[in-house]
Amino acid sequence: MFGDFLVQQKIITNDQLTEAMNAQVIFGGRLGTNLIESGALNEDALEKHLARYHRLQPVSLDSLNNIPTNTLRLIPVSLVKKFRVIPFDAKEKHLTVLMMDPGRLDALDELSFVTGLNVKPYVVPEIKFLLLLEKYYRIKRDIRYITLSKQDTAQFLAERMNKKSAAAAPPPVEKKPEPPPRQPPADTVSLKPLGSNEELTTEEDFKNGVRPVDKPVEPPVPVQEKPTVELSQDMELETTLELKHPADLREARSLIEKSESRDDIAAVVLGYALSVFKRSGLFIIQKGFAMGWEGAGEGVNRLNIKQLIIPLDQPSIFKFVHDTGAHFIGPPQPSELNRDFFLLMGGKLPKSVVIIPVHFMGKVVQMLYGDNGGGEYASTNIGELLILLQQVPSVIESLVLKRRKMS
Repeated sequence: MFGDFLVQQKIITNDQLTEAMNAQVIFGGRLGTNLIESGALNEDALEKHLARYHRLQPVSLDSLNNIPTNTLRLIPVSLVKKFRVIPFDAKEKHLTVLMMDPGRLDALDELSFVTGLNVKPYVVPEIKFLLLLEKYYRIKRDIRYITLSKQDTAQFLAERMNKKSAAAAPPPVEKKPEPPPRQPPADTVSLKPLGSNEELTTEEDFKNGVRPVDKPVEPPVPVQEKPTVELSQDMELETTLELKHPADLREARSLIEKSESRDDIAAVVLGYALSVFKRSGLFIIQKGFAMGWEGAGEGVNRLNIKQLIIPLDQPSIFKFVHDTGAHFIGPPQPSELNRDFFLLMGGKLPKSVVIIPVHFMGKVVQMLYGDNGGGEYASTNIGELLILLQQVPSVIESLVLKRRKMS
């Protein structure tokens, strides 16, 4: 496996690999992403070593900056999403593509059959691949991948603050109209930040060369109170999480012990939490933020949960749990962050909530949130949930050991 290759080449230490694999089980993503987050590698080094591991030539950055639209159209969007592939150069009977996993021969065979071309893969890190998906296909990156970049994080938070300031600001002074901005060439797709509610490209749009950024923007309808967060409409790369609904604690512990991935853990924990609460959510704790992972229950849109990013240096119920390491039962504080959170959880403010932290190696790495909906008190019968969540660290350790044995 790639991690063992890095250790054998003395690029990282065995301890650094173990730390990254622990993080991969807890937070998800590919191993390289977690190596970057831990500081063991930077993105340039990761890209170089990925190419060496797969025995491929490194890809030229210039070839990725302006991929022609007619090249992007060679592979249907459905296959782009299925195989995580981006075409970037076509010459005569050859097509070069970007992949996160260039060793998938089944993908290469199907792409060759569909396009009628000889397909040659190049490999790029997950971070760069998801950025290019957002650039060319308007498919949003998960919040986690935005926060990998300090510049992206600063821009994300600045835009949120600007929206809040704009909502409270007086009407702007009328100015003379400025000339329209210069448009990019017709055969390229420009890099433009994707709005939270911007429509994603459909298969039909893509074939016809119609991009959401080119569609006329309807003027906003004035409202008395504008929310400080925007609700997500869709994330085309997301897969469905099938919840498990154990009948009792014994069955829940048995199911979670058999987990093969972090999604299996989430399916059991969330499913069992819904026997106690009407709505529930799971959060990962990284780089000073509580970031939405999964959500379920009455009125909960799990895709909106995945848009949540809560700074842990500002007053909120999540900051309290993070700082104390203890679970919280009680009324939420009347802060702006909490108000935004409940908007994405389904709307109305509950009278009380429950948040339970998950500890791993002395740190809070995940949190389970639960309540009974707007205007209701959360159940305080959480003893069995506490027992179940205490089992999660040992399951994480088991998953890491399994992955090491498979390498």
